[in-house]
Amino acid sequence: MDASTSISLNASNLVSLNVLSETPGSEEEYELDEQDPGCVDLSAEACKPLSERACKTLKNSVHHTKSYYPSSTPLVLKMTKRIKKKTFSIDIRTFTCSLDLIITNSGSGKKILFLVSYTPPDPSNPIYNRLCELIEDLAVMGNHCSNLKNKEKLSGRMSGVGFQGGYEDGKTAGTYATQKNLPPAQQALDDIFQQKLASHNELVKECIRHFSPDAHEQKRKALEDFSIPSWSNKEWESSKNNPEPVASNVIVTLNDFSNKPHCEKDKNVFTYGIFSYINRKTGSPILPPSNEFGHALRFPDYDCNIEFGRLPGIVEVFWKSNDISHHTVGPPAELKTTKDTTHHGCSFQISHTLVSRSISLKDLSPDKKKQKTMCQSERSSTKPTKKQKVS
Repeated sequence: MDASTSISLNASNLVSLNVLSETPGSEEEYELDEQDPGCVDLSAEACKPLSERACKTLKNSVHHTKSYYPSSTPLVLKMTKRIKKKTFSIDIRTFTCSLDLIITNSGSGKKILFLVSYTPPDPSNPIYNRLCELIEDLAVMGNHCSNLKNKEKLSGRMSGVGFQGGYEDGKTAGTYATQKNLPPAQQALDDIFQQKLASHNELVKECIRHFSPDAHEQKRKALEDFSIPSWSNKEWESSKNNPEPVASNVIVTLNDFSNKPHCEKDKNVFTYGIFSYINRKTGSPILPPSNEFGHALRFPDYDCNIEFGRLPGIVEVFWKSNDISHHTVGPPAELKTTKDTTHHGCSFQISHTLVSRSISLKDLSPDKKKQKTMCQSERSSTKPTKKQKVS
């Protein structure tokens, strides 16, 4: 590989590890727990055949696989922060050794950049089927909601499910709005899907725990501390019915969505995203219409693309959205939306704006909170502004 080095978690492969440029001294690092009994043998005698760099990499790999993907054996990739001769592409070939990836910085390899899990299309896999159902429901609900715009958006459709800051006079927070002119049959369908969101939230919790139990706990604690309801709730006070929320809102993207490189300002350190091509009528995940390069979740500082067209199945990404510049690159002609197919993305977040708004709501009485917030039925009957922002 030109500017990235893949490593599997055994000492023999680490001996021949290609040495990359050192990480800048100012980069964030953490202390390894040398006394942890779960560590492999890292004694001087055991490490004697290895180079100093290989020893450090082995220690970091052991640490990462305890903190992330505790129930699987991931592949670790070290990524240089520079433009490469050829963009590094994560596609079907990257997952030949493991379906789970940990992407770290070059040099010390201590800093986690993002994690990627790939689920091949397999109807006998219960996780695949549950992810399909989540994607199907969110695709329909996203189409029923208002099309949102922010300063980064370039093309496509973007909508929200869950909670955002209030934009009506006297309102502090509320749910995203469904389209005001939604036909009764579609509104009834939306109500059915709303009832399923609690079970979908259970799946999202499981998936985030698969990436990192610590990150799951941080998300849960952040929402609990600020008394913010789950994205799966209909009203602000219904948070009492869901004691373990992990996201305040989910942003759904469709129809050749693309945006500019940016970092988020959300409360969460990691954002959790799910991506797949879908049938436009049913929302069901399908194979990409082509295996062309170019339609991707891109991390420009590292010249790295997660190639949607070259990953037949469902891709989950867990990335440091506040820390790493990222954006969606629009599709080439072969992967553009047609009457039958489009690409679906959804990202589960804890909105920074909503956290700020929630502080003023936290100590209010239930009646006062109800006055200051808008439930789904109220907001959907209120005409949204033309330039409604994502919060």
